[in-house]
Amino acid sequence: MGLPKIDLPIYDLKLPSNGKTVTIRPFLVKEEKLLFMAIESEDEREIINVTKQVINNCLIDPTIDIEKLPFFDIDYLFIALRAKSVGENIEIKYSCNNILPDSKKCNNIFPAKIDISNCEIVKDDTIKSDIVIGSGYMIRMKYPNYTTMKTILDDDNDMNKKIRIIAGSIDSIVKGDEVHTTKDLTRDEIIKFVEDLTRQQYILLEEYVDNFPSFVIKSKTTCDKCNFEHNLVYSEFASFFV
Repeated sequence: MGLPKIDLPIYDLKLPSNGKTVTIRPFLVKEEKLLFMAIESEDEREIINVTKQVINNCLIDPTIDIEKLPFFDIDYLFIALRAKSVGENIEIKYSCNNILPDSKKCNNIFPAKIDISNCEIVKDDTIKSDIVIGSGYMIRMKYPNYTTMKTILDDDNDMNKKIRIIAGSIDSIVKGDEVHTTKDLTRDEIIKFVEDLTRQQYILLEEYVDNFPSFVIKSKTTCDKCNFEHNLVYSEFASFFV
């Protein structure tokens, strides 16, 4: 007779991108071990793959395809999983930037705790996904998935990174009655299309990707030397692996 299975708690979360409710369970010790091994490897692709694997394991709803979720949904899900699995507070080191009466900066480095359950997604609703670039063309944009977004961290120059992320954010190219969806095009074809734009057209698409939604965690902490209260805005994703 085998050992009994321990019942796991489950939690409901709303995806920031569309408000859909999904159900998750905490990640297990074996999954936490995978995350630590990925971090220790310092291999960006390994970290991406393990993050997706753990989130996929913890999602109760089998209809959710994490490859189709926008990157910030994945960030949000992982932070929520970390809070439910390891704890809601993480410790960081913070440098006090308070200006003292003698006009010198405090510069005291002190430990601060932030509550990651306060995570929120910041989004600029003035940024539209349908972008008219002239010459009869309209580009319909989308939020890239987690893999597309995170692979811009690969070694490459800044211009190439931006072109790649713009190309990965194009959903379709419309001219009159012609609609060219990017799922019918190769990556190289989309990149060439972006590279053939004028600077003015390129800037319109660049504004879209420069204003992607992002997660932030707001918190307050007080310097233990000068007693100055700081308002923290935190968005360092890597810290949530530990």
